[in-house]
Amino acid sequence: MSSSNEPYRLAFGGRILPVLLSLIVAASLTAASADVRADADPRNVAKAKLVEGGDLLKQGEYQEALDRFKEAYGLFQSPKIYYNFGLAYIGLGRNADAMEAFDKFLSEALDASADLRANAERHRTLLAQKVGTIVVECDVEGAEVAVDGRSLGVTPLKTPARLDPGPHQLVVEKSGSPPFAKRLDLSAGQRLTIPVTLVVPVAPPAAPAAPAPAPIRLAPEAPVVSSGPATEPRWRLERKLAWAAGAAAVGFLALGVLEQLSASSSFQKFNDATPAPLGRCDADDRVLAHGGGDCSQLLDSGRSAAHLALVGFVGAGALAATSVVLFVLDRRAQSASARTAALACVPSLAPQAGAVCAVRF
Repeated sequence: MSSSNEPYRLAFGGRILPVLLSLIVAASLTAASADVRADADPRNVAKAKLVEGGDLLKQGEYQEALDRFKEAYGLFQSPKIYYNFGLAYIGLGRNADAMEAFDKFLSEALDASADLRANAERHRTLLAQKVGTIVVECDVEGAEVAVDGRSLGVTPLKTPARLDPGPHQLVVEKSGSPPFAKRLDLSAGQRLTIPVTLVVPVAPPAAPAAPAPAPIRLAPEAPVVSSGPATEPRWRLERKLAWAAGAAAVGFLALGVLEQLSASSSFQKFNDATPAPLGRCDADDRVLAHGGGDCSQLLDSGRSAAHLALVGFVGAGALAATSVVLFVLDRRAQSASARTAALACVPSLAPQAGAVCAVRF
């Protein structure tokens, strides 16, 4: 009996063994594929980059660490990575960039842990004493503000610009106006308010040219019948309005200049003020009373004077343009009225005609 069943068991085992091996291989391949997909997940790759950057940061390789953090942010845009940026920038001595990174972390990474946010606040407080701050007060909106060739945005800027101590080149420009350029030399903890004027006042128009000379008659010795223009008043209405607009333009220009000087004086006093407890004024609207003392009053006075200066310059330009247009209209009217028609007659040599007459305009 056993001998007859032996071939059956061998045959059964011969069929089952390959099937089991196939199932084991398939399961292994499935697990390996799942591991590959997990490793290819951008979030997992970004975490690996952050770990690598943290190790480089501990070793003092700050630029390499910053590169890894940027690669991680490129794979997974989490605002929490701004904290890593800040640490790398501190190591590189780029305090202004570090402060900007911590600002973004605090404003965007709202789900970060309380300890991490407290550390970011502490770093930001220490960095505020190591960087300079500029506030650009421009008389037009939409002008691009750039420092050392790097754009900071367009006016009005939402927040003051933080810069590392040292020399910097400020450029503010807008299409249609000459650019404003100024060289700055900031020190640590210094705050500057910089008034920028891009509107160029229009110069008053020149006096009108002398009228054209009267036309030469054909034959002055002969009797002439002339029909000239009707007598007009000495001062035409267009000319009166042109002179009035020009005078008003000068008044508006004077107003703009005076208010601009007042704005510059208020901003200078704001920059020089040392109120308690901060010991300085801050143009940042998030700072309580802008630092205390007369800071708020000086800043409001400077801004109000700057706005009035803008009104004066714009009004002067508009009135000056109106004056020019009125002078042109008056000039054309004078040219049209200066045209005359003259009839001149002289004796003719032909026997059939006694005289020859000609009309000139």
